[in-house]
Amino acid sequence: MALNPWLAISIFALVILLFTIPLLSLPYLIVFPRRKENPFRDMPFESGQVPQGDARHRLAMQYYPFVLMFVVFDVVGMFLFAWGISFSQIPLDSSLVVLIFLVLLGAPLAYALRLALRRENW
Repeated sequence: MALNPWLAISIFALVILLFTIPLLSLPYLIVFPRRKENPFRDMPFESGQVPQGDARHRLAMQYYPFVLMFVVFDVVGMFLFAWGISFSQIPLDSSLVVLIFLVLLGAPLAYALRLALRRENW
């Protein structure tokens, strides 16, 4: 006997509510006593040292291209993994498009490598 799809969704939502509401309210029922206010304990510190000066300082801009390229290549790696798994089932013309994309992706990688080698003096 097949269930009505809306009935199945309603049962699923009810089960979610029956499990999440008690789990979210449980910490408030068995909470540990609150700690007393202590100005020394609430002070910010860094590695055991009280910070001196302004907490905001600028980061070097030279690392932003590497961070952005890491994110781009990480996402591209996910898609290439899926493409590599289904490589034998994909038609050749679709694979050629991906191969052209990989060649074009090599340009930013070469640029990042050139920047890294120039900075590190390898």
